[in-house]
Amino acid sequence: EGRGDYSSSFCSHCGGQCLEFYRCTDCDGGRLLCRSCIKEVHICNALHRISVWNGQYFTETSLKSIGLWIQLGHCTGDQCLLPQPAFADGFVIIDINGVHEVALDFCNCQTSQLHFIQLLRYRWLPATVSHPRTACTFRALKYFQLLSFESKISGFEFYHTLTRLSENTGITPPKASTTHSHCSMFIHLSHNRIDIVHSWS
Repeated sequence: EGRGDYSSSFCSHCGGQCLEFYRCTDCDGGRLLCRSCIKEVHICNALHRISVWNGQYFTETSLKSIGLWIQLGHCTGDQCLLPQPAFADGFVIIDINGVHEVALDFCNCQTSQLHFIQLLRYRWLPATVSHPRTACTFRALKYFQLLSFESKISGFEFYHTLTRLSENTGITPPKASTTHSHCSMFIHLSHNRIDIVHSWS
């Protein structure tokens, strides 16, 4: 798989000279963008998966690794005067396209809400109300609910399908302890989804 119709050395978004070409595997069109533009166009799609051209083929990378940061408690794209980084700079989000580790700041302004409320207002369901480190998107829980009605898939099977979407080569598998913890968390959230998500939708 190569660069297709994008054979120039310029970004297809800003037109500037590119040192590195990035492509989003979740966006349609397969455009090749520079580092700045791939971040800019994904401010509202921070859970998309991207890859970078290494001169011969595309290799997987992440929006977090190129500096995309998610700020809660404010309108998307706005900065916070008192941001508080998530625990250990490694917040985990379960979405319909995989399991993601993101860079995330909570708002710590005077009028800010509790952290779990900030996550809920972003349409992410936290695993706990106290010092959350993991969350699941509302759409992933809804998708699992409908899929389980139709196919009887279990939470275990659904979660491990998502991990396959994130890493299916076996080269860098997640730690077994981490996988078990996140899987158990997802099953717990899916059981509580109806009451919690409906009240915040």
